[in-house]
Amino acid sequence: QDGVLAAGVAASTPACMFIPPLLMMIVGAGGTLIATLSFRFIQPLIEDQDTQGVTSLHLFPGLWGALVFEIVCIVGIDNSWVTLNNSNMLREIMPHYGEQWTSSATQALVTGFSLLTGLLGGAATGIIAKFAGRIALAGSYSDHVFWIVPDDFTHIGEVDADIKVM
Repeated sequence: QDGVLAAGVAASTPACMFIPPLLMMIVGAGGTLIATLSFRFIQPLIEDQDTQGVTSLHLFPGLWGALVFEIVCIVGIDNSWVTLNNSNMLREIMPHYGEQWTSSATQALVTGFSLLTGLLGGAATGIIAKFAGRIALAGSYSDHVFWIVPDDFTHIGEVDADIKVM
């Protein structure tokens, strides 16, 4: 399931480019492979800081997609892959669609901005969490610690729980 999401993250990185389906499938498969390897080898090292696997699921596949499409832009392959039937109207349909180096620079700029936003957001969240105090680890993943939850939902997901269908 996470591999499918990672493929979507990697393949959606260049959403503004005209990329053929075969390359998108290759990039998606690469994103899946990178996420799987990351979950296996990197996630155990950072498990305390990344309990949900966001790094393996979003960061690494996103960087993979950005790197592949940065190379595609630099090589200039994307300009020959226009898949629209009305490719002569490309500049009218997408006036922001740049030439070889413009697309490459835009891709690099957006990738850098995304990394900076993630780092600043993560740092701000870490600082807020540090000042908020510690939460007992046992109750960290249970909604009933923070919210008023109906009794029949409190123990759903536990091994001995009686799952009630509404």
